[in-house]
Amino acid sequence: MNDFPNSPADIIERIMQTAKASVPDAISQDVKENVRAAIQDVISDLDVVTREELDAQKAVLAKTRAKVDEMESIISDLEKQLELK
Repeated sequence: MNDFPNSPADIIERIMQTAKASVPDAISQDVKENVRAAIQDVISDLDVVTREELDAQKAVLAKTRAKVDEMESIISDLEKQLELK
């Protein structure tokens, strides 16, 4: 569908792959796991949503915007009818 990561795990994996390329293999697995845990803690504290959640909210917003526009039009028509009386 798209090239964006959809979960914190995907983000963490991309960060770890990038870091792995620049960190010597001599670093122990323990250090790598600690870095992964630290990154997970930081990401879990962020207010992030998945692409799917964002798209769903965009759809809700578009539908709501259309309804508001429709209601504004109706109100405008009613106000014009009141002015004619």
